[in-house]
Amino acid sequence: MSLKYAGPKPLISAHGVTFDLNKEDKFIYLSIVAELIQALNHDYVDGERYTYLTSQKPLDTDSIINLIRLNDPLLDQEIKDRQKIAEQEIEEELEHAHSNRVLCEEERNVLVKNIELLREYRILRSINKTVYYSAITSLAHIIQKGHIDTIFAPMFPKFIHVFHSIQGALVKLHPPIDSGIDIYEEGGHLNARLNILFRK
Repeated sequence: MSLKYAGPKPLISAHGVTFDLNKEDKFIYLSIVAELIQALNHDYVDGERYTYLTSQKPLDTDSIINLIRLNDPLLDQEIKDRQKIAEQEIEEELEHAHSNRVLCEEERNVLVKNIELLREYRILRSINKTVYYSAITSLAHIIQKGHIDTIFAPMFPKFIHVFHSIQGALVKLHPPIDSGIDIYEEGGHLNARLNILFRK
């Protein structure tokens, strides 16, 4: 199985297809998440500070999927399950489109064709989303296990998005772990800091 970029969320209607540019494909975050796994997944010595320099270019998709698989042995099954769900949702949309009596026949046909046209696109997006959230959950467990209390990154929107996702996964752990994101300036550059607040 290989990963690839699909695109932003499609909005499908009987009048055409548009894309919600605010709902980007999770694929664009996968290299960052995989590198965070690589950086954080090791044994820790109390009181030590660790630094990880990211590569200049994004990881290739095979490296990404293999890193995530190492931390989630059920990933392939999760992908298959999600693919089935996405296909079922598309089939239900097609049924609704065929039976929609509000639309004229020509509009129904256009809607059906648009849904079919974007079938693979939508399935690929849902697979990317499954892989992304699997990696985020793995990161939350790595943070919990290593009692990692701070993660620093450059202040780029993709890192902030990933930090927010990690916060969501930390809250779902048992016991839940609180966290906060700080933005600060250092040496003329904006940076982001994810503070993990373990209960004493």
